[in-house]
Amino acid sequence: MKRFLKNFALFLSLPAVLGAAWTVFVVAMDYASYTGALAAPDGATVAVCGDSQTKDALDPSVVSGLFNFSTAATTCDQDLLRLADLLKANPGRFKQVLVDVSPLEVGYSAQRPVSELNSARVHALIHFYRLSSNRRPIGSVVAIWRDVVCVRKYNEFRKAILRGKPWRSSMAGGFSPDSTKGFLDPKYAGKALADAKEKAGRVNRRPPATLDLPLFANLAEAVEMVRKAGAEPVVTTMPLSRALKEEIDPAKLAAFRESSRAVAERIGARRMDYLGLDLPDGMWHDANHLNRDGAKAFSEMFAADLASGRDPAGRK
Repeated sequence: MKRFLKNFALFLSLPAVLGAAWTVFVVAMDYASYTGALAAPDGATVAVCGDSQTKDALDPSVVSGLFNFSTAATTCDQDLLRLADLLKANPGRFKQVLVDVSPLEVGYSAQRPVSELNSARVHALIHFYRLSSNRRPIGSVVAIWRDVVCVRKYNEFRKAILRGKPWRSSMAGGFSPDSTKGFLDPKYAGKALADAKEKAGRVNRRPPATLDLPLFANLAEAVEMVRKAGAEPVVTTMPLSRALKEEIDPAKLAAFRESSRAVAERIGARRMDYLGLDLPDGMWHDANHLNRDGAKAFSEMFAADLASGRDPAGRK
């Protein structure tokens, strides 16, 4: 009987053991991929470490010397952690570092549910960084494990095997826009317009019309970090589709532009604001992500403005 109970206990513990082993594997592979991706290529003198908007908008083959370490689904506090890693891994390499802000980020970092956070040092550092402010800590831990370890990382591992490519951390960054012409594709146009309404709704529902405290604090800290690394900080805002800008409250959009300009001026950073730029619908994958055609066209403009010191505010 004792032997049976012992074997039964071992049987019941098997899922926990396998789960722990899988988690350790995921963290180890993710960390190795992330740290390996931090090394900027030879000739890189400009860096950007933003979210999916900068990831899809700035083509390193067009912007001379650009290292695009941006990745999808990040918040401004995560970008700050990633930027610190990037500068530490490449001491004295960069002459300019782009620090991106967006009206879609206003109030975003503090309000975003923990289980939605995408991470790199992932599971131990960034997720639990926000855990203390969550009202349901036990539920958050379960959600983190389910979302990141069981779902997101399993799918990444499966895709890596099917494509014959090595594991790559979701936070490793890199330029990889979608080729879909969302607003011009009859099969996708409805989804692209719905995406514009959903994202505009997030901005319109928020009371603050200016940069909120978390975003401002992260922006100021990022600029100071870049200066200490010996590089010039450049505060940027990527363009948005016309469909999205038409849905956002004009007063809030104008207030964001004025506030971000004032903040950049106060902290002495160059500002490159492309919210006034209207790119054709055929250059967009969805409301705020350029496709490959859009990235090429925008990157050519951006490279010219960055090199000349031109203020892009007048571009249409």
